[in-house]
Amino acid sequence: MKQNYSASKTKNREVSREHARATATGIDSLSKGVVISMGVVSAIIGLWAVACLVGAMLSSNSTPLAMVSNWVHAITGM
Repeated sequence: MKQNYSASKTKNREVSREHARATATGIDSLSKGVVISMGVVSAIIGLWAVACLVGAMLSSNSTPLAMVSNWVHAITGM
């Protein structure tokens, strides 16, 4: 009787470990997916910011220094 109980207990531990590994793998996959998604969104936002700066330089028809100067004049009101 003791051997049967011991074998059953060992089998339950193995099943629990397998379940824990599967759960950890699922969580790791989810975390990796979230990190990749955040990286992609950050890259898209960065590209959008660069596109806005390029658009501002093209619309001002001047050098980047003139664009900064115009920005300072707009902020200070001078």
